[in-house]
Amino acid sequence: MATLALFYGAIFAKSGYQDYSAHFGFSAAGYYIGIWNLDNEVYVKKEHDVNKVDGTEIYTYEEQYLSGGHDLKGLGGSFGLAGLKNLSDRFQLHLDLYISLRYRFVEAEEHHSTAIKYITPSATESDETTYGSNGKYDISLTYWHIDIPVNLRYRLPQDYFVESGVFISYILTADLKVKLISLDIQSYSAGVEVGIMGGFGKTILLQNGRALEVFSRFVFGVTPLLNDRVKKYLYDGIYPREWLIQAGISYYLF
Repeated sequence: MATLALFYGAIFAKSGYQDYSAHFGFSAAGYYIGIWNLDNEVYVKKEHDVNKVDGTEIYTYEEQYLSGGHDLKGLGGSFGLAGLKNLSDRFQLHLDLYISLRYRFVEAEEHHSTAIKYITPSATESDETTYGSNGKYDISLTYWHIDIPVNLRYRLPQDYFVESGVFISYILTADLKVKLISLDIQSYSAGVEVGIMGGFGKTILLQNGRALEVFSRFVFGVTPLLNDRVKKYLYDGIYPREWLIQAGISYYLF
């Protein structure tokens, strides 16, 4: 807690607005998560097999893909500290420091295709590609983050406000579960996620002299959740980004 206090102290240190106060408290939020920039079909790389029979080279190509990944959605929650610095009568700088859990789930369907090519000294022939399906797979992604939303806020009449800013998130852990198989995919995560956001809310003054805030925000991720290492396993670059609809509450101790 002492380290966090020093962190907020550095952010809200005295500036040219020495007549305006800073406020600190606790904040919690929940959100609905969606994914964008993820194709419906995610192709998995598989090497082809080569056999030679009586002078004929036989190439067998297998392709595997999952469909339904664009429906990967989920829920999340955050808890942490809130800081508010009055810059003027109307403008405020607002910052949160959250520990966050984001859980995403989808039921995807796996498909595969097989193509066989025969190469002889005189000609090359290919048979028809056959398609099949291996059923449906439950896929879930669980991420733990440290989130730092930073907003410039404009105060409206009757203690309402609108805000806009940046959303910085450090990915602590990333786990993938496909059916009963759990994988630690932290090494394939982007590490840091950046987004832009906007929101609105209302400040409620309590009888004990403290303040309560309720707010809603929309966060639009502009950086991918995965890094380039996934190219080793996928035919095309997969760079999913997320968007969040967030609703929360902050309680200021002073």
